[in-house]
Amino acid sequence: MHQRSCFRPPGPTCLLVGLLSVTCLGSDPWADTVVDWVPGLGGAPGYDDPGTAIGPPERFSGEGMSPGVVSPFQPAWAPHELVSLGAGGSLILGFDDWIENDASNPYGIDLIIFGNSGFIDGGYPFGIVNGLFGADGGDISLSDDGITWHPVPGCLADSAWPTLGWLDAQPYDDVPGNEPANHLMPMDPELNWEDLIGLGWDEVMSAYGQSAGGIGIDLEDVMLERVRFVRIHNPEDAFLSPEIDAVVDVPADQPADLNGDGATDVSDLLLLLEFWGGVEAGHQADFDGNGLVDVTDLLYLLESWTS
Repeated sequence: MHQRSCFRPPGPTCLLVGLLSVTCLGSDPWADTVVDWVPGLGGAPGYDDPGTAIGPPERFSGEGMSPGVVSPFQPAWAPHELVSLGAGGSLILGFDDWIENDASNPYGIDLIIFGNSGFIDGGYPFGIVNGLFGADGGDISLSDDGITWHPVPGCLADSAWPTLGWLDAQPYDDVPGNEPANHLMPMDPELNWEDLIGLGWDEVMSAYGQSAGGIGIDLEDVMLERVRFVRIHNPEDAFLSPEIDAVVDVPADQPADLNGDGATDVSDLLLLLEFWGGVEAGHQADFDGNGLVDVTDLLYLLESWTS
């Protein structure tokens, strides 16, 4: 059985002055506020700060203790990176801007939730999928007013797909990569993680493409045109406790955001310059698809500048 991998407001207004001087009005795609937090019973000790679900998903975990990339085989794990709900626990996150039902979004997905599930490695350290761990559930419901809630059918918050931090890192690297996965790009909802069982790292990376994983939600499935609130609730009789990393609004147009942080800024400019020259077909920085990262791509990035 396939699990559904489970508008933005008008884009930021930017004024390009000269080559690098940019004035911009815009906002990020991450959840902005903790509206309500009810810790449940049996949550992971120390993982009780709901504010960790604000902002982008983790790419690199365990700094100062046991550092490593976030990968489908090595999820984020530090207490300052995740919140654990416990049985009966509930977390409501709010967005400053509307999350809109937009068919022009990739795969029609409007929202992505990142937990801390991971693939069991059947051939450590080579990254061979042999199952899923840490898929601890969590019911999802959405609201446009914070009062009336609409359950998302057949979709759990802490499940597949596990988070991928970097496109050019190996599953257990202890230093960050150079090519970040795109937190704003949902997984193809037609893919099923179970189809990867027995397959290795290269096949896993091929399945992810540019995506960073997560649980994708199409507002069409709950017959809502727009929402601003996301609630994750763990049933009182739940045996497992879901952990939540981040919730992300998927923008319709995002090619110039090379590092997937929700903004097109100097970090993306530096990445583009790093890729300058001939590149393979479909490369993320080759916006016009001519096989080169060149001045045309630079100008496109600057026109998309958001901060």
